[in-house]
Amino acid sequence: MTRFNMIDLTGRPAVRRPSARPPLPRRRPAAGHEGPARRPVLTLVPGRDPYRSPVELRTLVRSPMPEDVRGALVTVVRKTPGQSFQVRWSTLDDPSRIPPGRVRLSWTPAGEDRMDVSAHLGLPGAQVLLALWPALRGDWCDVVRPTVAEVTELHAALSLASAALDHLVR
Repeated sequence: MTRFNMIDLTGRPAVRRPSARPPLPRRRPAAGHEGPARRPVLTLVPGRDPYRSPVELRTLVRSPMPEDVRGALVTVVRKTPGQSFQVRWSTLDDPSRIPPGRVRLSWTPAGEDRMDVSAHLGLPGAQVLLALWPALRGDWCDVVRPTVAEVTELHAALSLASAALDHLVR
């Protein structure tokens, strides 16, 4: 990860001010409700729980998403094909809002060995449809990877530029 040191107009290192935005409140389950009574068994991911820890997207793409999830929230994506592309299930109990700069992938069966894939991007004020890939065949990770990687990096660059601009304006 590249880090940039901010310098103010006098040439001294800039002082980092805390963000003016308060963190979003986390949604707690209602009393006596510990979540879904039964989660689907995912034998494709031995030794990993895709509800709590990231797993390789390749292990999930050939089967439909479980009924109790909104999609797969991308946690790590690399530009190079065959490299890490990790996701974590986003359950129906999780907040529906996608964190800013993050991407949620969803897929549904579209015929024999085909999936309709969609990607939504979280922005500070909303979430937007990023892309649709209809009727992808087999392991479709490398088809969606370039879009997800470039949008994630673009969002990070724009966030950095916005923070620098806010610092200079103050």
